[in-house]
Amino acid sequence: MKKILSILFILFCFSSVSLADLTRIYIIVNMDNAPIEILEFGKYVREDEDHISSVVEYKNTTDRDIEALIISMIYFDAFNEKEDGVRGMSTRLLKAHQEESGGWSTYGEPSFVKTAMAYVSAVRFLDGEVWKADRSEVIRMAGKIPELSFLSEIEMIEIEKK
Repeated sequence: MKKILSILFILFCFSSVSLADLTRIYIIVNMDNAPIEILEFGKYVREDEDHISSVVEYKNTTDRDIEALIISMIYFDAFNEKEDGVRGMSTRLLKAHQEESGGWSTYGEPSFVKTAMAYVSAVRFLDGEVWKADRSEVIRMAGKIPELSFLSEIEMIEIEKK
């Protein structure tokens, strides 16, 4: 009987550890020169076995109207490896200094995601001018955030592979 109880206890401990979700960290990387500021980034109500959904609230910080924007969301697993990512695009007119929000889904295994990062990738102003984020600057800024300090190492590995 003691042996059966010991085995059941071990199985219970193992199953409770394996079913536990990682504590997810949502991080915003706002560029100093970006025309959009991300105000909030986090889990959206739809999060099931097959999809990771995120909501992003953002604001046009310029005196110019914006007709399209892209916000990149990248998800990393518990071992700091890229799990998945999505580029959320909006083509709704965003007036100067206006706030907006968007929700985007990407296919992935939500229970494996540890760290999620969001930044503005590109903006198209109403007059046709396009602003794009400097990826190396995004990586540099993200690398200063303790939870994302591994990004500089990943970037160096990617550069060496090219």
